[in-house]
Amino acid sequence: MTSPAPENVLGDWHETVLRVRYSETDKMGIVYYANYLVWFEIGRTEYCRARGFSYRDMETNDNAFLVVAESYCRYKAPAYYDDEILI
Repeated sequence: MTSPAPENVLGDWHETVLRVRYSETDKMGIVYYANYLVWFEIGRTEYCRARGFSYRDMETNDNAFLVVAESYCRYKAPAYYDDEILI
């Protein structure tokens, strides 16, 4: 069985809200930089869910994998413990 995929997946935006957890911060309460990449993955997974298909089902049923070959992040301001962030 194949996963249903919408016609215009790449043209749409999706927003996910998260709250910064204590474990994602350093001793000063600032988010450790590598966590931003984890949040990108959360955003990608939630984007798929919002469009009506599961990333897991796509891998399992369709043997399709979305490979991240490169990523880039410009840090404009720090995020702190318990901040609400928009992905």
